[in-house]
Amino acid sequence: MEWLSRGTFTLDPQHPPLSRVASAVLPWLAGERFTGNTPMFAEGRLILGRGEHYARVLTLARLGHLPFFLFLVLVTWYWARRLADERTAAFAVGFVVTNPNILAHAGVAGTDTGPAALMPAALLAWSLWLDRPDTRRSIIFGVLLALCGLTKFSAVAYWAPAAVVVALLRARSRPEPMWFLSGARRMFRPFAIAFGSACVVTWSMYRFNVGQVGDLTLPAPQFWLGLSEFFGRAARGHPTYLLGEVGVDGWWYYDLVALLVKTPIPLLLFGAVGAWMAFVEVRKTGRATSAQDSERQLAVPLIGVLAVLVVASAARVDLGVRLDLPIYPMLAILAALGLSAAIAHARTTAPRVAVALLGTWAVAVPVAAHPDHLAYFNVIAGRDPSKILVESNLDWGQDLYRLRDASNALGMDSLRVHYFGTAEFLAVGLERARRLRPNERAAGWIAASETFYAGVWADSALNWLRAYQPVARVGKSIRLYYIVPAR
Repeated sequence: MEWLSRGTFTLDPQHPPLSRVASAVLPWLAGERFTGNTPMFAEGRLILGRGEHYARVLTLARLGHLPFFLFLVLVTWYWARRLADERTAAFAVGFVVTNPNILAHAGVAGTDTGPAALMPAALLAWSLWLDRPDTRRSIIFGVLLALCGLTKFSAVAYWAPAAVVVALLRARSRPEPMWFLSGARRMFRPFAIAFGSACVVTWSMYRFNVGQVGDLTLPAPQFWLGLSEFFGRAARGHPTYLLGEVGVDGWWYYDLVALLVKTPIPLLLFGAVGAWMAFVEVRKTGRATSAQDSERQLAVPLIGVLAVLVVASAARVDLGVRLDLPIYPMLAILAALGLSAAIAHARTTAPRVAVALLGTWAVAVPVAAHPDHLAYFNVIAGRDPSKILVESNLDWGQDLYRLRDASNALGMDSLRVHYFGTAEFLAVGLERARRLRPNERAAGWIAASETFYAGVWADSALNWLRAYQPVARVGKSIRLYYIVPAR
């Protein structure tokens, strides 16, 4: 909203502007404005307002992210179609739009759907550019890479190692000696076009601002400050939770566990088949015989999946499967290839039935999870996924309206809440509630978010509640207690 109202972007530079502006543009068109008179979160609450105004503005903010979702679907379809055929492309789209994790984050005003769409798009554009670096592909690649970085800095961190490996794979297919000298001369001009396109798009998103960064005067100063904050935060770590433990430095296997328990089982199984097919093809072919063969290699989506997983595992910041979303379009492509292969090789009744059941299962997953796509876990997680993961995997403040309804239904005179979110209770009509004070031991009705109950954010305020059993669950993310007052 600051970007739209004043042409500046100062409040949260570690998140680039594109995803933020996508959230703000429709509320801005509806008349909302940035005042700059209050701290950042208070300003956000002021823009959202209360009651019907809150619901309307929040809906407009969320609608701004649907173009990312539609682009994600388009990229998945286009890439799978290039690799195989229309049927496989349809399967890939099916795996994307039945993934509760994609549906959940495409439906909120956040910063995670943009990278999920644009990191795979930039990787595909890079692969196609390497095969034929003409002017048109150079511009497309440069624009997509810039947009990728403008959604989230981590998206480029995922893209870069994948791009290097894809380039090395292409280099392996060059039959002529000293290819790198002739290739460097031939590709200098298209690379300059791509780089220039990326710089112009990036600078334009920062409104062509010029300013001081330390002792230097640079274009887009908030871009450089944001990068500094991004790497600083990555070095510091972040409070998180895994398998009953709370930590700040993260775990290298966090993302493996998150993907294992948050990804629909059919997508995992068929994705593994497609990944194996890609691995076998790379080993079998070794060298590509032509640019067309190179474009059709299955290795690129597999490399993309592995690059995201390796970089995410190496990072000290573990905030949930939402940071791994760029994996899913590429995994969907591999799964579609695996499903097509399974159909082609299912020559008897039993394999055909198994493939049909897995396909039906994939479609049933989002239906069974609705409307709690954000809190979806597969069967591997068991009956209580809060023992494995919390935060945005399970509890992102999504059940506040349900808490209001429960409060009204039970006729609560008062309610104490330790809620993992920044929304004002009055904004959603929760009138007789207030937040628990640090380590307050209250009586009566108490609502506890799973994240704080697990002790994340160095929060021990709810340890005393472990001696009690909740009387109900509100949605998937809030425990509801009634503590009998002492007499």
